[in-house]
Amino acid sequence: MAGTTYELHGIVGAPEVLAPLHEQFPHARPVLLDGAELALVPLCEQLFHDIDLPGFPIGPDWAFDRLSSGVAALLTAASRRGSLVYLEADYAGGLGRQSAVAWLDCHLVYGPNVLLPDEPFPVSNDDPRSGSPIVQALRYLGVQAAGRADEFVVLGLGRHRRTQDWCAG
Repeated sequence: MAGTTYELHGIVGAPEVLAPLHEQFPHARPVLLDGAELALVPLCEQLFHDIDLPGFPIGPDWAFDRLSSGVAALLTAASRRGSLVYLEADYAGGLGRQSAVAWLDCHLVYGPNVLLPDEPFPVSNDDPRSGSPIVQALRYLGVQAAGRADEFVVLGLGRHRRTQDWCAG
């Protein structure tokens, strides 16, 4: 398992909240997730380039690879229809980082929150402020852990190991 890699850049929300994104950007294809009435729009390269605003580069100190000004503006506006979460994870051999942010009614309601490679992975418990950034953000969509399966597992976000695999399916 030491060589296992995982990488995901995506937008999670209810299908009706994500539908206008697909209408505006044909590459924004929602994929239904497990255990909830939610879908993931993987932020594949083509979609990122369609949405991104040229001239607004992501700085090296920014915690996200693809949460550009264009993507953030689009998701802020789209959150008028309901809660949206943008998440990123990048792991190789158990080391990596993850970031998440959530919007509702055009306002940030969570994050941005980042877990860096040198930080211990937080364990989820009954405290709603516990868990990884992605787990905490998913709670804003109403996702709940089920037994030992945290919110990430409940949604089946481990179904594919790379963003590109979500884009193909």
